[in-house]
Amino acid sequence: GGGGGQNDRWNCAEESLFRVLHGTYVNNFCAIARLIGTKSCRQVYVFAVQESSIVHKVPIDHRVQSPPKKKRKHRLWAAHCRRIQLKKDNSSSQVYNYQPCDHSERPCDAACPCVTAQNFCEKFCQCSSECQNRFPGCRCRTQCNTKQCPCYLAVRECDPDLCHTCGAADHWASKSPSCRNCGIQRGLKKQLLLAPSDVAGWGTFIKESVQKNQFISEYCGEIISQDEADRRGKVYDKYMSSFLFNLNNDFVVDATRKGNKIRFANHSVNPNCYAKVVMVNGDHRIGIFAKRGIQAGDELFFDYRYSLADALKYVGIERKIPMM
Repeated sequence: GGGGGQNDRWNCAEESLFRVLHGTYVNNFCAIARLIGTKSCRQVYVFAVQESSIVHKVPIDHRVQSPPKKKRKHRLWAAHCRRIQLKKDNSSSQVYNYQPCDHSERPCDAACPCVTAQNFCEKFCQCSSECQNRFPGCRCRTQCNTKQCPCYLAVRECDPDLCHTCGAADHWASKSPSCRNCGIQRGLKKQLLLAPSDVAGWGTFIKESVQKNQFISEYCGEIISQDEADRRGKVYDKYMSSFLFNLNNDFVVDATRKGNKIRFANHSVNPNCYAKVVMVNGDHRIGIFAKRGIQAGDELFFDYRYSLADALKYVGIERKIPMM
């Protein structure tokens, strides 16, 4: 349907909703319009073209870009990759929760909450799509499992809305996308089993063999504040059992009451898995990955990074686990 006049103007909420829905419905403008509720199919289409988010798919303009512009884009891309490396090299151990910035009238400078928190601007931010702090995804044509991939280098999963060449945007039903850096968001976890541990109490065992650096499972639980984690931690200390896992400087994951099987993976100073906090579409999430090749039936261990005192308190004398 048509529409015009005052209704052609988009407010911040409508723009943000469009960007989220576009990731799911891609170029089904009428479906997006129905869900937004205040815009017609045509208005959604026109806005999508203005956003330049579908220019690569919608043949609206047959004019080719001039070569100088392509060179400029290549230079910008190279600069972007260097910025990621710099940010990674200079970043402290402080990791802050991402909150979208909302200042469309000015560029992202030192006052921008994303810049202040040393986070990249994301697709959910209200700043310009040309923002120098915005993360534009990767252009890989391989598996995105080395530091050659800007997303992997920045400890992020590939974003299907931004990474169009690596396979992250493959059909959601695909259980084996060519991109190897999208396992958490797609839920591509391995099958795990619970059984009495060789070390202490219950343990987590894997039902299938995995290769080094393969995604095994997400560490799930309640997301609580650091203050609440301190309160609960005092209680858990009395029971000599804790499933708290730092997510970032603001939040902690507590798998005590709400968790999955991976919470039963025991501590080891010689583990076969490692934990990594990864940015996944604007959220920090905890992935457990294989530190080396693991055979089907093996018990899973990762390093809890205890202090020396806590290691003696919680772990006691650890039985040595043979290297595979």
